[in-house]
Amino acid sequence: MRTLIDRYALPKLLVLLFSALLAFQPAAYSQDNAGPAFTQQELDQMLAPIALYPDPLLSQILMASTYPLEVVEAARWSRAHSGLRGDRAVRAAADQDWDPSVKSLVAFPQILAMMDQRLEWTERLGDAFLAQEPAVMDSVQVLRQRAYTTPGI
Repeated sequence: MRTLIDRYALPKLLVLLFSALLAFQPAAYSQDNAGPAFTQQELDQMLAPIALYPDPLLSQILMASTYPLEVVEAARWSRAHSGLRGDRAVRAAADQDWDPSVKSLVAFPQILAMMDQRLEWTERLGDAFLAQEPAVMDSVQVLRQRAYTTPGI
């Protein structure tokens, strides 16, 4: 049985590894060659649906959004295996040839379904995360702060 530490250590390790990979990203994904940057308003609008998710889940969504075709495949797989939830779904998807972030999302079929149904949003989210990671993370923090300080939310 996995301990609570194991359950949260893996997503944090994946975020750390992904951050290291971004530090050594090829020139095609550099800030200079990424094309037009998203505005703050575009980032806020893009991130609003997911900003309040817990950090480990948010990290997996952001990383998975950089693999939109795998997200589509995982969503189809999830629909075909609708009886599997949580860790059982993740274990069953272990043999799939997807990025670990995508595999982890099979535990959350409703999130995969949203990412699949809103594929253009998923692709834009992945583009923003690859090209403007610090701005994406700052936007999440601003949105969270607004949510926590706005009455009625």
